[in-house]
Amino acid sequence: MKTLNLLSVFFVGAALTLGMAGCVHKPTSVTPIPNPYRPPAPPPPSSENNIGPGATIGSSNDVQRTEGGLNFSTNETPWSRMINGEHNEDTNTLKPDTVYFDLDSATIKKSEDKKLEDVAAFLKGHQADALRVEGNCDERGTEKYNLSLGEKRALAVREYLANLGVDARQIVTVSYGKARPAVQGHDEAAWSKNRRDDFIVLTPKAAP
Repeated sequence: MKTLNLLSVFFVGAALTLGMAGCVHKPTSVTPIPNPYRPPAPPPPSSENNIGPGATIGSSNDVQRTEGGLNFSTNETPWSRMINGEHNEDTNTLKPDTVYFDLDSATIKKSEDKKLEDVAAFLKGHQADALRVEGNCDERGTEKYNLSLGEKRALAVREYLANLGVDARQIVTVSYGKARPAVQGHDEAAWSKNRRDDFIVLTPKAAP
């Protein structure tokens, strides 16, 4: 009797072992999981549209300005002498093309594409002129944060225009942060008009 019980236990154990072994298998191949994010390829180098940092103004005494990666003290561009010297400033011609941004964003919205196409067409047709892009923010946030965000907004527009074929050296950028609201107020109606890039056309001053 004991022998039969031991044999039963042996056969049951062997069956379980074989059953478990049959469930274990190694895959013959591995299916790769696609990466949902592919970083954009870097733009090809170009001497015509060398997009470098623009100007950031923290105060009237704190001005940094480079154009297309060129320092005015050591390099000249077709526009640098005029920009740094005497020139006229036209605030009206491109005023209808003011670009507006969402809260905490420097991303250019689809609704603003046509405006920037108009600005690019203007600059291509006025090669003697330059453009100052002024980045602005609403009143919320710290001064430092808004100066940085205003700079990002101005540089985003500068890069967009360069990608449309404008020579980036024709454009200077300035950040005023929240210092220059277009509309006074403390609600979304005012804030939405203050999150913007303004366009100032710089033209050579006629010789006397």
